[in-house]
Amino acid sequence: MQRALLDLTYQHFLYAKPQSGYYVLEQAPDQHEDLPLKLEKDRNQAFEDFRTCINETLIGRENYLFNNFSDQAGLVEVRQSIQGLLKEEGIYTTADQIVLTAGTQQALNILSQIDFPNKKSQILIEQPTYHRMNQLLDSQQLAYRTIQRNLTGIDLEELEEIFKSGHIKFFYTIPRFHYPLGHSYSSKQKEAILQLADQYDVYLVEDDYLGDLDSSNAPSFHYLDQKDRVIYIKSFSTNLFSALRITSMILPQALLKPVLTYKTILDYDSNLIMQKALSLYIDNGMYLTNKKRLLARKKEEEERLKTLMDQSSLLPHLTLTHDGILLDLHQVKSLAALKHSGLPLDFFEAAYITSCPYQLAKIKSADVANVLPKLTPFFERETLV
Repeated sequence: MQRALLDLTYQHFLYAKPQSGYYVLEQAPDQHEDLPLKLEKDRNQAFEDFRTCINETLIGRENYLFNNFSDQAGLVEVRQSIQGLLKEEGIYTTADQIVLTAGTQQALNILSQIDFPNKKSQILIEQPTYHRMNQLLDSQQLAYRTIQRNLTGIDLEELEEIFKSGHIKFFYTIPRFHYPLGHSYSSKQKEAILQLADQYDVYLVEDDYLGDLDSSNAPSFHYLDQKDRVIYIKSFSTNLFSALRITSMILPQALLKPVLTYKTILDYDSNLIMQKALSLYIDNGMYLTNKKRLLARKKEEEERLKTLMDQSSLLPHLTLTHDGILLDLHQVKSLAALKHSGLPLDFFEAAYITSCPYQLAKIKSADVANVLPKLTPFFERETLV
C-alpha cells in the first residue's frame, strides 16, 4: 500500500501532508508546473537522472533510512562508490581514507580548525582564490599568508621562502581550472611544489572541484604524493547541481582521527538520502555519462569562444578559460568607466582577501557574444588589432 502511494506521489497524482495523509492533486500530471529552474539541457538531464536515484533510494527503504546510524565518515557504500569512481580518474585510495562532508566549505572549515602533525599554524592561500576560503580565514581570524597566482602559475622561489619560514600548516591550492583564473598547473610544476612541501614539512590541500572537466589525464597532487601529505577534495555539487552538498576528502592516515572527532561536533552525518542516491548515481553509470556530456559541451563551448575571440579586435587582451574569457585590464583607458558601464564583468573582488588589483576581468561564456563588441571603446586604440 505504502509503495503504491509513493509511486502516485512521484507521478504527481498525490501529495503528502505530514500527520494527515495523502491528497489528490487538482492539477492533472501533464499540467503540473515545476519550479522555474533555469537549467542548461545537460544540467537538466543530470538533475533528472539524480532525481530518479533519489526516488529509488526512498522507495522500499524506509527501515534502512530511518534506522541507519551511519559511520561519521559517511555511508560505507557511497565511500566505496566514490573510491571506484576516483580510481577511474587516476586517484588511488581506500574507502577507509575517504570522509564525506556537507560541502567543500565544511571540509575547509574542519581542516582549518584541527591541529596537524607538523604542529604549524599558518595557512597559505593563492591570490586570487576561492572566495569562500577567503571568507573563512577572515571570519575565523585565522593566521594566513598569501602567494600570487597568475596565468602561468606561482613563483616557486617565493613559495620556498614562505615554506622555509617554518610556520605553514598547509597550502590550499586549486591545481586544475583554478578559480577564478582557469589556469592549471603542469605536471612539472606540481612535482616542484610537492618536492618543496616534502622538504619543509607542509601539507597540501588539493581542491579538485573541476577535475571532471580535465580530459588530459594529467596527474593530480594526490597521485604524485609519496609522503602521505596531500588532502584531496572532490565536490559533487559543481558538476551536478549546487544543492547536492556532498564533498569527499581523501585524508592522510594521520588526519583521519582528528578530522572525524571535529566533524562530530559539527554534525552527526551528511544527508543519508543524498548519500545513498549519489552511490546509486555513480554505480549505475549515470555519473560517467554526465561527465561525458560535460566534456563534449566544454569542447563545443571552447570552439565557439575561440571563433568569437578570433573575430574580435581585442584579441591581444583575451585569454580563453573553461567557463568564459579573461580580459586583461592593463590597457583599459578608464577602469572606473568600465566598472560602471553596466556590462556583466566579474572583476574578482571577492577572490582577494585584501584589496583587488583589478588586473583581469571575466566574461562568462553566455555573455561573450554580447559583451565583446561593446568593450572596444574602453581600450587604447593602438592596442587593438
